[in-house]
Amino acid sequence: MSTPPRIAVVGAGPAGLTAAYALARTGARVEVHEAGPEVGGLSRTLDLWNQRVDLGPHRFHSQDARILALFREVVGEDWGLVRAHPGIFREAHVLDYPLRAADVVRKEGLLESARCVLSFARQQARPRAPVRTFEDWLVRHFGPRVYARFFRDYNEKFFGVPLGQLDAALAGPASKDASLVSTVLNALRTQWDNARAGAVKEVTQDFPYPVRGTGMVYERMARGVREHGGEVFLDSRVEALEVQGRRVTGLRTSRGALPYDYVVSSAPLAPLVSQLPELPGDVREHLRRARDVLTFRSNLLVYLEVQSSSLFPYSWLEMHTPAVRVGRVTNFRNWVPQLHGAEASSILCMEYWCSHEEPLWSAPDAELVALAKRELSATGLDGGAGVARGHVVRLPRCFPVYRPGYQDVLRPLREYLGGFERLGNIGRGGQFSYNSQDANWRMGLEAADQARAALGW
Repeated sequence: MSTPPRIAVVGAGPAGLTAAYALARTGARVEVHEAGPEVGGLSRTLDLWNQRVDLGPHRFHSQDARILALFREVVGEDWGLVRAHPGIFREAHVLDYPLRAADVVRKEGLLESARCVLSFARQQARPRAPVRTFEDWLVRHFGPRVYARFFRDYNEKFFGVPLGQLDAALAGPASKDASLVSTVLNALRTQWDNARAGAVKEVTQDFPYPVRGTGMVYERMARGVREHGGEVFLDSRVEALEVQGRRVTGLRTSRGALPYDYVVSSAPLAPLVSQLPELPGDVREHLRRARDVLTFRSNLLVYLEVQSSSLFPYSWLEMHTPAVRVGRVTNFRNWVPQLHGAEASSILCMEYWCSHEEPLWSAPDAELVALAKRELSATGLDGGAGVARGHVVRLPRCFPVYRPGYQDVLRPLREYLGGFERLGNIGRGGQFSYNSQDANWRMGLEAADQARAALGW
């Protein structure tokens, strides 16, 4: 192309804005269409009670040179170092993560620790086969007792179904070598070695964090798109793809029909396919099945302003107990001081996962705040301090649920979409993949490369 191509990006989350920013830097005429009123997607940051908070804990921990260079370019010197200090909340205590042998034995007890090891040994002697479900995978690698005590309750809160109803692919390539043996070995290492251990590296390393929250990155990316001559349209919903033959030529949006030379979409996969014209019968059948198979969990975030500046030392806690409904608690006081500034209170984010069919999703905000306050008090994490205020954020359909056989529906939809020219498909929803923030950046950069290659730009 001799003139700058006109490229549309659907969605202003991490993947979409990364692609838009990378393309705008090359001189392309980029227009971003975001259905919501803000940029950042699941990684945006809120201004709340004179403080800044993310939508749960978000980290940057990539070793990819391109991603690190992009972070430095966008964030500059406006970052601080966060010491990742997660914990595992049990009924009566909190275990440090990464696990430390002395901490586990002291809090779980020598007898229970020995039972867990014996359970693992019996499992290795007579392993269950074949491994079809996520439960099968966890029991195979950790033994039934460790599975029941450290995996089942938390993950069933997250996914909303027994783990025997989830595909083994959920384990993912990052955890393919995980086992009780490696976990115990890591627990016996020094803290310094633990920080370098591959099994826990991504969770436990110190990481750079923008001083104004994760959302600061996407606010700056959107500003960069505009500074390079592009546009970021908010409250701009895409209704359909414009197609000629097997080539995408534009979008039909709430702003009207708009022609484009290329479209990069981070919209959910199934709705994107349904926007294509003249769908073959087998594709329509896969879309029908997708409604039951390619499902998502939603997230209810309840923020509580607690009148204390020193509640607990952990950055976030996974709630491994059925005694409370809350799944994860993030203490933003323990991130970077610029988030809370001169305020003396601590903001906790209480996460509840559910489906739209559950009564919890449609419960009034006041009921959700009351529930979070009761559960915080029951756990003792409030330290006896009062809660001044509460605030609720609803995040619909944000976590893919890998049901057995989901790939049989996902694969043909991806293949059909891949048959169209000048169309890129990225993001958590677009790939139906539980991507990290860094993985979304990588997809955005790769989508920008592919668009430029296809257009000769």
